[in-house]
Amino acid sequence: MKTNRILCLLLALALAALTVGCKAKTPEAPAEAEAETPAQAEEAESITRAATGIRDDEIVAFINDITAPAEMLTYQVGYCCSYLDYMMQSYGMGELDLAGTLPDGTSVADYVREESLTLLRQQLTLEQLAAENGVTLTEEDEAELAAQRDAQLTELGEETYLAQLRSMGVGSETYDRIQRSGMLYQALSAAAATPGSSLYVSDDELAAEAAEAGYLTADHILLMTVDPQTREPLDDETVEAKRALAEELLWRLRDSSDPVALFAQLAAEYGEDPGREANPYGYTFTYGTMVDAFDSAARALGENEYSDVVESEYGYHIILRRPLDVAAAADAVRSTAFDDLFLARAEAADMTLAPVMDDYDFIAVAEALRAAQAEVFGAGEEGAESAAP
Repeated sequence: MKTNRILCLLLALALAALTVGCKAKTPEAPAEAEAETPAQAEEAESITRAATGIRDDEIVAFINDITAPAEMLTYQVGYCCSYLDYMMQSYGMGELDLAGTLPDGTSVADYVREESLTLLRQQLTLEQLAAENGVTLTEEDEAELAAQRDAQLTELGEETYLAQLRSMGVGSETYDRIQRSGMLYQALSAAAATPGSSLYVSDDELAAEAAEAGYLTADHILLMTVDPQTREPLDDETVEAKRALAEELLWRLRDSSDPVALFAQLAAEYGEDPGREANPYGYTFTYGTMVDAFDSAARALGENEYSDVVESEYGYHIILRRPLDVAAAADAVRSTAFDDLFLARAEAADMTLAPVMDDYDFIAVAEALRAAQAEVFGAGEEGAESAAP
């Protein structure tokens, strides 16, 4: 049950959902005893330290000089468990059993370990990419983050705010670092779409990637056998006439010394595709975009070849396979180009785990997080339910 998405983008959102608008229990004042220093109090409440013996700020992994403290991994363990629990309950499989096995045979322990480390690798890769390409948050971004933080503190109060963060396994510094991830990702994505940026990918490069992904360009002459508004079939006589016209147009193409040029003329004169005005060169598409009959016929053609009469639920087509429209293909994939680059970079990233990871018990951490969140939010209450992404 893999998530198959860019999980780091959800980290700040998931935590924000937990810290704003939740009815958390007010932490009880500690019984009078020997006074603790702030550092001692924080360490005593640390989920990571209690479950593993590892300090929150101890480095557990790094990519080059970008490091991750233990509490960042602990937060991601909580996120993975929250997501998995949400998905299991959504599909009627009941509440997550941390000692159980998933439907595909993977143990929950293995899933949590693998996915938590994937999240950690993505977080560090994101920061590494930003550092390499000189991408930072703008003053407006920083102001927005500060405003969000102030709003949370105002709504919850500092004591409740920090208690909720501790129940997620993080302190305020790591929480701020995680919150920045979404905006940093947006900044990197924007840079990848900006000509001149070190992350920018040219139209030709993107078009080549699109072609490998199955994109092609094809024009067609469509004679509709259904009403374009209601999609109701036309009468038999009209359909028969449309078929005869399609065969006539095909014959004219075969008899032409320049069928490609003639094709454009015939499509403009006889074609009934309401979308052709906006796509005079044809459509640039990939698998699953067009109806099967159109897609199969177009893929069977070489460039500048045309088909026989092809019938679909819309009517009769004569299809011309054109050279790939570079600009259209680039536009089609540019919006996801940085996603693909980032995921490939994160997957290939060489993240080194520190020796202390031998003592990091993922399930013990998950159990401690579950207990802490039940204590802070109240088991079964509205606040606890907001943990679902």
